[in-house]
Amino acid sequence: MTENYTLTAQVRDASQKKSARDTRAMGRVPAVVYGHGVDPVSISVDYSELLRLYRKAGTSALIEIDIDGKKMQVLVHRLDQHPSRSEIQHVDFYAVNLKEKTTVEIPIHYEGESLAVKNLGGMFMPDHNVIALRCLPTEIPSELTVDISSLEKIHDQITVADLGLDLEKFEVMHLDPDSV
Repeated sequence: MTENYTLTAQVRDASQKKSARDTRAMGRVPAVVYGHGVDPVSISVDYSELLRLYRKAGTSALIEIDIDGKKMQVLVHRLDQHPSRSEIQHVDFYAVNLKEKTTVEIPIHYEGESLAVKNLGGMFMPDHNVIALRCLPTEIPSELTVDISSLEKIHDQITVADLGLDLEKFEVMHLDPDSV
């Protein structure tokens, strides 16, 4: 993790029936913070600030959120978007303990050009676009880069073991080392 991301938020009253709708009408996004040592708190964040942060950080980056002066480290646990307009409708932030391992989904970025695709007419079909890792929140990578130029023949494959992850830092969840 190389960059520090910050976000300011305000506590909101979620007890009213139209609370989320009114929050969106003010240019803010309703959200909730819950997790380690935190009672669930309904908050709102500025839409444009959240959008800029989401475009840079994604869902796997550690964020320092300031809720009316109280700061804590969180991860984006869930981000709901409007089905047709792709606007952010709601965010769940998960407060983490920096000394305990947590599980996050890391996006996989494929780069390079496969000789099997280029010369043999093959088609590159990734089995996974994300991989679940368990690690300390301060060591979460923003993405995993996989070079596919080693795929020289049809039916060549890259396995989890080929990713070269430091197994002392990262535990791969739900996949065996032989998984493609």
